[in-house]
Amino acid sequence: MKWYLPAFCLAVFPGSIWAQQSDPCTALVGTALDRCQVNQQKLQQQKLAEQQQQLTQLQQQLAQQQQQLTQQQEQLRQQREQLAHQEDEIAKQQELAHQKDTAANQPAPPAAAPDARRGELKSWKADNPWFGSDYARTQFAVRYARQLQKERPDLVGRPFLDAISTKVKDTFGANN
Repeated sequence: MKWYLPAFCLAVFPGSIWAQQSDPCTALVGTALDRCQVNQQKLQQQKLAEQQQQLTQLQQQLAQQQQQLTQQQEQLRQQREQLAHQEDEIAKQQELAHQKDTAANQPAPPAAAPDARRGELKSWKADNPWFGSDYARTQFAVRYARQLQKERPDLVGRPFLDAISTKVKDTFGANN
C-alpha cells in the first residue's frame, strides 16, 4: 500500500467528523440542559434573523436592478425613436434634394415682361418706403431675396416681393 493512502484517510476522517454538527447540549442534564437548549434556540433565531436580513437586502438589490433595467429599456426606446426620426429627416432631405435636382433640370418658367416687372417693383417700393432709405432693412431684404430665390425659384413677381416684405416686418417689426 502506498504511503499517501493512510495519510489521506487520517486527514479526511477528522475533517468529516468536525464537519458534522453535534448537539452541544447532549452531555448536560436538568437546568443546564434547559439553558443550553434556550441558548441554542436564541442562536438559531439570530442566524435566521440575519438570513432574513440578507434576503431582504438581496430583494432590494434585485428591485434596484429591475428599476435600472426598466430605465435602460426606456432610454433604448427613446434612442430608437430619435433614430427613426433622424432617418425620416434624412429621407425628407434626400427627397427635397432630388426635387431640387429635378427642378433644376427643367426649363425655367417664362419671364414676365420687363415693363410688368418694373410696375410691380414700383408698386412694391411705394408700399415699402423703408426700401432704399433704411440701410439695415434694405440689406436684410436683399440677402433674404437671394436666399428665397434659391429656396423657391418658382416664386416670382409680386408674391416674391410680398414674401420679402413679410420677412422684413417679422424681423424688424411693422413700423415703416
